Amino acid sequence: MLGLYPEIEPYVQGMLPVGDGNEIYWEECGDPEGKPVIFLHGGPGGGSSPRHRRLFDPDRYRIVLFDQRGCGRSTPNCATPEADLSVNTTWHLVADIERLREHLDIEHWMVFGGSWGSVLGLTYAETHPERVTELVLRGVATLRVKELQWLYGGGAAFLFPEAWSRFLAPVPYSRRQENLIEVYHELLSHPDPAVHGPAAIAWSRWEGETVKLRPQDEVIDAFSDPAFALAIARIENHYFRHGGWLAEDQLLRDAGKLRDIPCVLVQGRYDVVTPAITAWELSQVLPSAELVMVGDSGHAFDEPGTLHELISATDRFASDWRGAGTRQDERNADMLFGDEHVRRYEETDGEVGHDWEKGAPCLILTTKGRKTGEDRKFALIYQFDDQGNPVIVASKGGAPEDPGWYKNLQANPEVKAQVKADKFTARARTLEGEERAKLWEKLAAVWPDYNEYAKKTDREIPVVVLERV
Repeated sequence: MLGLYPEIEPYVQGMLPVGDGNEIYWEECGDPEGKPVIFLHGGPGGGSSPRHRRLFDPDRYRIVLFDQRGCGRSTPNCATPEADLSVNTTWHLVADIERLREHLDIEHWMVFGGSWGSVLGLTYAETHPERVTELVLRGVATLRVKELQWLYGGGAAFLFPEAWSRFLAPVPYSRRQENLIEVYHELLSHPDPAVHGPAAIAWSRWEGETVKLRPQDEVIDAFSDPAFALAIARIENHYFRHGGWLAEDQLLRDAGKLRDIPCVLVQGRYDVVTPAITAWELSQVLPSAELVMVGDSGHAFDEPGTLHELISATDRFASDWRGAGTRQDERNADMLFGDEHVRRYEETDGEVGHDWEKGAPCLILTTKGRKTGEDRKFALIYQFDDQGNPVIVASKGGAPEDPGWYKNLQANPEVKAQVKADKFTARARTLEGEERAKLWEKLAAVWPDYNEYAKKTDREIPVVVLERV
């Protein structure tokens, strides 16, 4: 299983005035000439931490983190009376991200966001798609009414009744059937610390008790810290009672703006804070998105299965980097990725896209979706066997489970392939024994990373021959 990269310190940091009396803390880590990525923390109001730096290979990424308005090291903090929440909205944060990008002289960057950060990441990407090279989203949310009602209207209480009773404790019994987000707004806005203090801790603790598949005392204690709790509770409540200043279904309705942006959605199957339905619904309207449902995880980014998939995604996207200042529309053929790789390859019969990164040759594989029956196309590295049939590897970067295209051809081995201008029907067959070993060596000779992927996983990575029919 992949884990966090080693601890790293910023090579530069600062405070950026963003207007309305606010200054946001920002920092950069890793390689100043690396692939730019911006990390969007959760909450809203959670702040960034040193552990978030470690989601990215410091030798390949220029890692940008910042604390959103009102929280962390940004000023003023929303735990203080002078903080004005009227100038702290989703759209203020989108503008802050753009101001930070311009301040750092970054043309394009990858956007990585989890939980609330997924909402902000989607909103930013749909507003500025020309600035986003890739999206990695975890614990996907869109702040629709049904999502907020699940967490704050009693749905999640069916799974965490003891924690829910603690969430209700500050609420007068006579008001517990009302809209609890609005009731909490009154409590958190009350000038008396004896009122807003316990309310903030109860609000924040509810998240701390539900964020992990298996609740952890140290996490609950961190969410119960009075200063942290007051800031995050006030900001979250402020955002949630306004629905993030987003129209209902807006982020799903506008997802088509992201169709040309490679996207990975990493979702814990048992995520109580942001249930899996939202990630699934987003994947249905965003065909370019790869949905990775982690079967043994809740909401937190550092649960082992989720963390593995996040690191796998950032490692994979790092291989797409060719240096600072490279524009998406100026990339060489070997930098194409995902749907764009397929499209350019098919348009040019492989003149563009056949010779990929490090000179590795690519083909286009078309499978039938095992659930939808629709065509699913993938650009994959290949080599020929002794009979002239293409051979491919189902590596998925060393992930613990097979890639979707391999599951598709297991369900239906009749596929289509294109090698440059040569288009043909084939039957997929998984190789074994000496035949597999011989062709594994041939493929690893053109893509040595396959050997590294094999070390990361307990499964035997499938090697597949596409036999012409």
